[in-house]
Amino acid sequence: MDEYVDLAIRILSDLIRIPTVNPPGSDYARCAELLSKRLSEIGFSVDVIEIPEDYLDRHYPYSPQHRGHPRLIVYAKKGRGGRVIHFNGHYDVVPPGSGWSRDPFTPFIEGDRIYGRGSTDMKGGIASVIASLKKIYDSGVGRNITVEALFVPDEEAGGVGTRYYVERVAKAPEYVVIAEPSTSRRVIIGHKGLVRGVVSVYGKQAHGSSPWLGDNAFLKASRLALRFMDIYNPILRSRVTSAPVEEPEARHPTINLGGYAESLSRKDNTVPGEFVFSFDRRVIPEEDIGSVVEELRRVFARASENVGARHDVKILSSVPPSLTPRESILVNITSRCVEKIVGNPPAIAISVGRNDSVYYRGKGSEVITYGPGAEGIAHMPDEHNSISEIERSIDVYLCITRSLDT
Repeated sequence: MDEYVDLAIRILSDLIRIPTVNPPGSDYARCAELLSKRLSEIGFSVDVIEIPEDYLDRHYPYSPQHRGHPRLIVYAKKGRGGRVIHFNGHYDVVPPGSGWSRDPFTPFIEGDRIYGRGSTDMKGGIASVIASLKKIYDSGVGRNITVEALFVPDEEAGGVGTRYYVERVAKAPEYVVIAEPSTSRRVIIGHKGLVRGVVSVYGKQAHGSSPWLGDNAFLKASRLALRFMDIYNPILRSRVTSAPVEEPEARHPTINLGGYAESLSRKDNTVPGEFVFSFDRRVIPEEDIGSVVEELRRVFARASENVGARHDVKILSSVPPSLTPRESILVNITSRCVEKIVGNPPAIAISVGRNDSVYYRGKGSEVITYGPGAEGIAHMPDEHNSISEIERSIDVYLCITRSLDT
């Protein structure tokens, strides 16, 4: 095994052993300490930044579960001038859930695969970045460029770590590579935006044995949801993005209703007086996030009027779409590097899911997502990454940096 791949696998194994589950993030400090040590060992200056609790109170969606668990950003830098290439990765992981064949926090290698929670999303990307940084400077690259790495918590909670960092820096980096899983054959140049919220529908609570004395909010919510989709689906289908996508259906904005739904009484012998269901609206780059919010309120109001339901709409969070032009310097360089290392031109697309690129793009950075592993394996039982994918990512990161080092 190549020494840099071996380094990446050792780092990845150490990272998997630290259960940085979000929420609550109780092991973030251990992980930040390990990352700081590894980056210092390869000659980078390292700064550890703690996110203030009052910021987390406002922006962390699982607050107050963060309390008592410091949120630490690890920032590393080498070089003093020229262009700035900035690598980003998040070290938090989702809970392991059930269905694993082995302990999710004990790394296990079998053939070309390394197993463990976070191996793909996205500790494999972090390990690849650190190994590539060593290879970059061992190869004599980086003399005319500044190289940065930023490893953050809480991407799995709306990107709080990257958001805090980007908001506080005076100038965003010119070129950003987010090492999220894309497979080595795809370059992601943006993502859809999103609007998340809940709809509360009101009826009249009564004893379940006397339903005629109540007004069932669940039934009202069901009729409201169906009427809403009757109205809204044709609107969504009429809109098509010009950004590159991988699936025909991904060209359109979408909405998912009922990811969670519940009666506030939570009793089978009670006529529900209030019923709540969620919505998740994905926003194409051509849409304006504020206009989408107003449209949602309008269509829910129309549907509610049609079925005779009282309702409220609450917006929980919103993130704009992100798109780096295909003709940008970073997209072109990355495409050439992938073709050189992998052997074929990469697929270029936007992601239907959100990532942290939106925060950099909002400040003018060129941003791509490129990293080892496949998105479809993330968050699954028996999550794993490919050692070959990790090797290719290391070499592509080196190639990108070399191309900018002029």
